[in-house]
Parts: sequence; structure tokens; C-alpha cells
Amino acid sequence: MRINEVNSGPSDGTAARLLGLAEFLMGRARDTAGQKQISMQTFLNLARNMQIDLTAETLTDMVGQAPLNSVFMPIEPNSGMIKFKGNDSGPIPMPVNQAQDIVAAAAKRAMK
Repeated sequence: MRINEVNSGPSDGTAARLLGLAEFLMGRARDTAGQKQISMQTFLNLARNMQIDLTAETLTDMVGQAPLNSVFMPIEPNSGMIKFKGNDSGPIPMPVNQAQDIVAAAAKRAMK
């Protein structure tokens, strides 16, 4: 997303600052291989720390509109969680027995 697309929102810059916060959190989740989601209350607290006056209802409304709808999944009622787009993509865990087989094979090669 380009910065001029972000700035086309409300004149007070709330959407742009929320988009920046969301991008930061998504990058952090990607760096730590974490899930791309955060609790609603934690996100609201982070927004308040950035001097963004925001309620859960306001955030739910804003997520349905551009530019935030390009980063957030629609918020499910009563879930208490905010999910970022691309949440389903992530590393596929290796089965334990496959990991054990790989380690055993490496140990056998090392013994030779």
C-alpha cells in the first residue's frame, strides 16, 4: 500500500496511524513466527498510547472501510480478537516422528 492511499482517509490521520500500528504488529508477528492476531483490548490500549481516541465500536466500523479493510479481517462479534489478513498463512509444523527420523539419520551419518 502506498502512503498516498493511506492519507486519503479522515483528515485527522486516525486511519493512517492505525494502519501504521497494524503494519508494525503484522511485521512483529512475522518476525517472531507468531499468529497474526491481537486481542481487541490490547490493540485499543496501544492506540490510546499513540493518542488515538478509539472505542471498540469505532474500530469495528473503521475496519470495514478503506484503508484498514486491506489489513484487517472483518471483526467477528463477541470474539474479542482482531485478526490481520494473511492469518492463515504460516509455517506448517513438522510431525514429531518425522523430526525424530531426521535426527536419527543425521546421527547415523555422524557415527560413520
